[in-house]
Amino acid sequence: MPLKTASTQQFENIPASVDLLLCACGYESRAIHVASRASTLARRKLAFGFDSQHELYYEQNKAWFQSQGFVVRDVSDTEFDLHIQQAISDACVATATPMVVVDVSCMNRVRLAHLVNALNSSTANVIDVMFAYNLAEYSAPSLDEAPTSVAEPVIPEFAGWTTYPERPPAALIGLGYEQSRAIGIVDHLEINNAAWAFIPRGPIDEYSTSVDTANQSLFDMIHVDGRKILYDVMNPASLFREVNSLVELLKQIYNPILIPFGPKIFALVSLLVASLHGEVGVWRVSSGTMGKATERAASSYTTVLRTTFQRDAERT
Repeated sequence: MPLKTASTQQFENIPASVDLLLCACGYESRAIHVASRASTLARRKLAFGFDSQHELYYEQNKAWFQSQGFVVRDVSDTEFDLHIQQAISDACVATATPMVVVDVSCMNRVRLAHLVNALNSSTANVIDVMFAYNLAEYSAPSLDEAPTSVAEPVIPEFAGWTTYPERPPAALIGLGYEQSRAIGIVDHLEINNAAWAFIPRGPIDEYSTSVDTANQSLFDMIHVDGRKILYDVMNPASLFREVNSLVELLKQIYNPILIPFGPKIFALVSLLVASLHGEVGVWRVSSGTMGKATERAASSYTTVLRTTFQRDAERT
């Protein structure tokens, strides 16, 4: 059931009736921000916790979700896949065209991938999904960042396939302020002069300075005009169109790989684009379980990517 439409909306325009609200119960204080404004609208509410890093605000967030009538489940990423498939299936049985609201702010990239894959493979005719993303207040990047321990397709379904293995790879990289991570994965994948950098810009100026500083070595490598692309974090539909158009162009001569560092909204858009192009892979690059838990407080800026997943007429 492929993605059919995508538009940016204001968070205040969430419908008065929601069939399913999905959240991540993490250790950041912003984990309850979207839910605190949408929980009264939802018929069914699920908050998925994690099987590790129960620290910082984790227990406080869990208690809040439970007090608001959420079913809270601490699960592994593998278990999350099974639970999310069941939750979407149940919503589609209960309602012909379910309205699903998902807070992606604190979801990791593996769970985002399982979620998009579950929506894309659903047998329902139509699912209306509103992905909400709260931009965190600025916090300076860590000076003792853990080394990269994971560099691989985010899940097997997003490994990408190609009938042209002889074509060279091209990387579309969403930048964050992880020091030198982007240039590191370009070297690892042996990307030869075929890297496009998507540079986030938003309402919190401090992020821009940190992102530019952390990625100077990548900028030094990219000399071709048009390969450094600014995008508005608060306009995910525009970002979707830009990434999708570039992928359409590049896949004629390259094997594109999407590498989402930085704001979670770029990871979501990467997965949605890749779900439309089976030959395109999405990779995750991280410190894995060695990563340190870091507080991210909610800002006043929340955006929504409203999407429609619809089964093709010939398959009905």
